[in-house]
Amino acid sequence: MLTLDARASRDVGTPEAGIAEMARAAAGPVGVLAGREEVLVLPREVALGPVPWHGIRREGVGEVLAAIPRHGRFLPRSEVEDDDRWQQVIPHLVVSSGQRVLAMRRLSRGSERRLRGQVTLGVGGHINSEDGPLELAFRNGCLREWAEEVISPEPAAGRLVGLIKDGAGEVGRVHLGVLVMVTAGEGGVTIREDDKLEGRLLTVPELEVLYLEMETWSQFVYDHLLRAGGDHLPDRGPEITLPASPARAAGRLRE
Repeated sequence: MLTLDARASRDVGTPEAGIAEMARAAAGPVGVLAGREEVLVLPREVALGPVPWHGIRREGVGEVLAAIPRHGRFLPRSEVEDDDRWQQVIPHLVVSSGQRVLAMRRLSRGSERRLRGQVTLGVGGHINSEDGPLELAFRNGCLREWAEEVISPEPAAGRLVGLIKDGAGEVGRVHLGVLVMVTAGEGGVTIREDDKLEGRLLTVPELEVLYLEMETWSQFVYDHLLRAGGDHLPDRGPEITLPASPARAAGRLRE
């Protein structure tokens, strides 16, 4: 089984130190010096295959991860936001704690203006050139997004279980999601970026009330993986270990 382990990403000492370094995105100067964000992309035919599809696809995760070192590139985000010849690879970490799932609303300070005000069930964002060389970028990007967006008092276990594609939406047509189901500890998680997100842990019936406000990817997750009480959650897929993250600059869940 392919395992993406935080301990293998770089030699940074303690897990807390490693998470802090990830949050600072200290690798690679390319995007910073150029004054523009460079994001990880794959050619459309490599990312999606020859037959168009829409929704959640259970197979193909390993192939997409293997394609990144061979076919991936870092391109300026401004150049690929409206160009569906390139698929921006986005980790989408759906976090559960016990019987509850983390739901977040994007606030006005979020970087993606087209998604402001909508509800998401996924922690994640673009993989940047600062996340390291192509063979490590996806793993490092997952760890950085985890460190930037949530506070987890305990390590969490993630499993990469599928791909997400919205071929109809303005945002979705240029993004390919890698779905990661994350099981947090009993202490749950809290929001770190509370200037950009507000959120809480909700039961599946409570999520139904927010369904029409959800982003399309989150509706896919709810429909295909959560609506039936989690009975359809796959038990196989590449794994990723998400370390406990420090509570500095902590945000709070809205009750």
